[in-house]
Amino acid sequence: MTAILSELRLRRVLLALDVAGAPPAALSYAVTLAARFEADLEAMLLAQAELTRVATLPFATEVSLLAGMERRLDAALMQRSLQGTTARLRALMAELAGPARVRWSLQVAGGPGWETLLAELGEGSLLVRAHHGHHVPAAGAQPHGGVCAVFDESPAGRSALELARSLDTRAVCVPAAGAGLAARLTALRPQTLILPAGFFAQHAPMLRPLLARLGCTLLVVGQERLK
Repeated sequence: MTAILSELRLRRVLLALDVAGAPPAALSYAVTLAARFEADLEAMLLAQAELTRVATLPFATEVSLLAGMERRLDAALMQRSLQGTTARLRALMAELAGPARVRWSLQVAGGPGWETLLAELGEGSLLVRAHHGHHVPAAGAQPHGGVCAVFDESPAGRSALELARSLDTRAVCVPAAGAGLAARLTALRPQTLILPAGFFAQHAPMLRPLLARLGCTLLVVGQERLK
């Protein structure tokens, strides 16, 4: 186990958050991974800048789900709401990361969310993405039978294999090459899916709707940047 962890050489765990925040279990899981690999935890709030920009458009409105009433979006109100979300996330991260002695930070994505995060993913980085209502492994638990890695011949692909085996000795590893990958992942329905960053970026149009259907926790392993 120690040999596998040292080979991964993870320095950064990036946690993708949306404006709804994140379930505490997702934050706890990211903290657990950062502590286990002695990595820094960097959380990024997605779409905050984009929502604020949309609120300034003259036709921007919101509809109350409870009352069914429509009202004009207010940019100042939106900004205050997002600042409140950021403050709550900072407090929760401090509460979880402090006892684990994990160095952490929280920032706002300046551009489109996934594109920003993929650009941030270099060698030694791991992206964690979970959604409200979706499965998140319990902190410190071994997610037996629920880990699947898609691997290729890239260094990130090999790291995806190592990470899967370090998280679960019974992890299922699926080669990226070949047809029927989407069907096989649908049949496996993994609780945690690990992908190399290059593969994710190349096949994002196919993977995004698949991930939405699977409802799994996604781990994306970074790769060495081209010079």
